[in-house]
Amino acid sequence: MDYPPIHVPKVLGATYIHQNYVVQTSIDVLKIISCRRWQLAVHDQQDDRTIVQHACRMTSKLYTSQGSCDVAIKTVNLLIRIISQTKFSSEKDLIRHVAAEGSKIQAGDPSENIIGNIIFRVLKIIRDEWREISQANDTEAQISHTLKASIIEAVSEFKTEIEGCVDNIAALAPNYINENDVVLTIGRSRTVEALFKHAASKGIKFQVLVSECAPFYKGHEMAKNLAQAKINTTLITECQIGIVMPRVNKVVIGTHSIMANGGLKAVTGTNILSVLAKETNKPVIVCSSMYKLSPLFHSTPKHASFNKFATPSEILDYEDAELLSKVEVMAPIFDYVPPHLVYMILSNNGAQPVSYVYRLVKDFYHPDDVEQPTNS
Repeated sequence: MDYPPIHVPKVLGATYIHQNYVVQTSIDVLKIISCRRWQLAVHDQQDDRTIVQHACRMTSKLYTSQGSCDVAIKTVNLLIRIISQTKFSSEKDLIRHVAAEGSKIQAGDPSENIIGNIIFRVLKIIRDEWREISQANDTEAQISHTLKASIIEAVSEFKTEIEGCVDNIAALAPNYINENDVVLTIGRSRTVEALFKHAASKGIKFQVLVSECAPFYKGHEMAKNLAQAKINTTLITECQIGIVMPRVNKVVIGTHSIMANGGLKAVTGTNILSVLAKETNKPVIVCSSMYKLSPLFHSTPKHASFNKFATPSEILDYEDAELLSKVEVMAPIFDYVPPHLVYMILSNNGAQPVSYVYRLVKDFYHPDDVEQPTNS
């Protein structure tokens, strides 16, 4: 199966090799058809090669089996490597270098919030570690000697936190999934799936209605996995959401990102589901790890592209050639869900109301880092 075209940033001196053809980069962005069929050779640019290859893999995340946790961990690993190989005399030098290298990673897909979130979090960690060490040491030599090791240790702890996010959220299940509940969800979220399975493992009997999430049909996989875990599961279409909503107790969904105002960047169909839940007074509970929290707003100018678009062949068949010549078909991957439609966020830090998101953004990110052109 060929993947949709993806983008990788230009690297000086790079040669892209496809089968027996060699293409020298001469434009800022080179479109390639399939990440798997290309090899990247960068002469005397080992670090740039790693960064571009990482960006290439991250861009194809939505078309592979990789989850957001894998993307976050790989980004952290790459940033740890960058920090360990960087020589610096002050925290400003290190921040400037990490931000510049982070820009190369983010350039692979400017709309991939998770990569940017990880970069911003690591920059905040660098600032915090520098402040703590500078208060405890008198001389600049003492600070420089211990700073790098302290930063790497702190970033490694952040990585451990990411790895345990899903388990921590799933552990909250008994508090929010009750006996005989009828729960509605959409598509497939690994975090939501873990929450349901943990509730079932505690002996809680409940029913899950899974919207199939056309045209990608990730809900089919979700329903199959829940059924295999002996959970009472029913697969429904989007057209049936309004019909079943009155008998639902709550809506539990995952999300790709949480924006700075508490809004969601979630799979297509989530917005209409949340609107219907609001109209029938059903709480919408979002399961999300905190590394998905973005310091950007939906309307942030530097947020190059909020959405992604899939091939329209999922919606209209090529047999309808006469119709296709007369219409422009859009197949967005994400919806924006306004914060007033969300009741609560279940994260690895516990349960928080949407109004608390502003405080979390302030705690996790530094405004000077967000203003840097990492996402441009």
